[in-house]
Amino acid sequence: MRRRMLATAMLCLFSVSFQSPTVADDKQTLAWACPELTALLYVRKSVAPAPISGTRFNTEQYVLRSHLTETGTWAMAPVWPFSEGEFALRLASVVSGKAVSNSKSWNATFDQTTTPSALQSVPDIVTAEYSVGATAGDLTTIRIKAAGDDADGENTATNRRCGPLTIEIEAVFDAAKGWLHGFKGSWKGKSARGNVSVEFEYALEGVKSFTDRAAMDKAVETAIDKGLEAMDARDDDYRRGDYAALAAYTYLQSGRGANNKFTALALSRMIKEGSVLRYIQIYHAASMVLALEAKYITDEERRQVAQGQRPGAIKRVLSEADKAAMKDAIDYIARGQASDAPGLFSYGETIGAGQPPDLSNTQFAALALAAAARCEVEIPVGIVRDMGNGLVDFQQKEGPEVWRVKGRTKRGAWDRERYPDQARGFAYKGAAGGAGGAYGSMTGAGTCSLLLLLDIYESWPSERQKKEHTASQAKPWQVSVQKNADCGMAWLEHNYSVSENPGHAAGEFFYYLYALERVGAFAPTEFIGEHEWYTEGALSLLLRQNDKGGWGKIEDTCFALLFLGRATTPTRRRVITGK
Repeated sequence: MRRRMLATAMLCLFSVSFQSPTVADDKQTLAWACPELTALLYVRKSVAPAPISGTRFNTEQYVLRSHLTETGTWAMAPVWPFSEGEFALRLASVVSGKAVSNSKSWNATFDQTTTPSALQSVPDIVTAEYSVGATAGDLTTIRIKAAGDDADGENTATNRRCGPLTIEIEAVFDAAKGWLHGFKGSWKGKSARGNVSVEFEYALEGVKSFTDRAAMDKAVETAIDKGLEAMDARDDDYRRGDYAALAAYTYLQSGRGANNKFTALALSRMIKEGSVLRYIQIYHAASMVLALEAKYITDEERRQVAQGQRPGAIKRVLSEADKAAMKDAIDYIARGQASDAPGLFSYGETIGAGQPPDLSNTQFAALALAAAARCEVEIPVGIVRDMGNGLVDFQQKEGPEVWRVKGRTKRGAWDRERYPDQARGFAYKGAAGGAGGAYGSMTGAGTCSLLLLLDIYESWPSERQKKEHTASQAKPWQVSVQKNADCGMAWLEHNYSVSENPGHAAGEFFYYLYALERVGAFAPTEFIGEHEWYTEGALSLLLRQNDKGGWGKIEDTCFALLFLGRATTPTRRRVITGK
């Protein structure tokens, strides 16, 4: 089966209250000593105020140990909207390696000038003073005072007015467990909506931890089995053709054979033989192409992908009926191109007439084109070229200059370099809809689509390449597509999260994680920046699986299972980021 997986969890619940430290123990050392595969859950104990200046005050916050750097700082880029507790956690996390005996106090500086627009209410530079208080057993108090004030009254990242900010925090660190026991404090500042005064208190209420990767692999195997059972129990949710196609693809990529009762049911429902409305939309036709291909993926290929390897020769020998069905779906997709934007798609000729193209439908079309190419099904000439040219409409024209991870030095430290181009994300709508609002799921969609187009083009023999481009067009097109993909990857690294869909207040978290999985496969890389994206994403999904085994809506459960099962076949030889 196609799984690189992880299983049975240890969930420890703790009743938490702040204790009054008494006498200091000079041998006390404050260090994030919990296992790397640990997820912490901080829960807000104080009443959350009304949102101010786009700020959401979270009631709970998942924190992965891997998001805490070797020096204890909060490594994950903040996402919009954020809570005052998230920034307080970043401040409180700077305790690693501090010993009560010789580190009674220290300072830290937080530079927000290149962070996303999440930190609307935080000045560009915040300085913090730390002092270690007394201890009681394994608990040590750290008192933190932080302040910042933009001289020009504006936050550089957002150009929004941001006045003086003062934060006071009392954090309690548990040296025995190796994580913060909790923190409380006050937040006072100015924002676009006036003065802000917030009292907050967060405490550790629960944790999921694995001593090693084998234990986590077992937990993921169990999670996949429960997820598939949840889909079985809700087969009415995929009665419609588009949901049936996505369910069939999920079943097949999760190791269920085509002859399985529920896989066969989904496959039978995705094709509406004799129906006037053969395809509901682009999503339907594209998911059907993916499902048809998945029927022919070998166990050996799944094994290689599950181990993070690029498969060798990829050979699909489709039946005549399946090949004809795939060709029909590709023809439908090709007819769905926007008349004024070749290579870009809305919902298709049946329900998308007159709608402007969007990146979500366009990326599903790209996935289908790549699957068809692997199955040696003809792709209309020009569609790959046009899509590569058109995707730039969804991408930000400008972005911050960032430092990107090259890899690790011989001593294990992360080696970074200044990225020559800007981190530029993707939005759902293109130029007509305003491409300013980039966010994670769409940046993943745009980046993986560009990489897919390069895959398709480079897999063709020279004669087919010549049909797509003249000799003078080919090289500039490849360079442009690669550069835009690199800029998209830089955005994902700069805004990395497996806790939320960065930049998207409405959510679509599971859709985002599946986009992240495709990017990791097509890049191909096991790391996005410092982060092992699969391990961290899988741990995040384990935390969110419900009691019935699913992740909410049928499509969300499918996206979660496709991520956990590493459903995407990596085909590229060049690594564009990470390890």
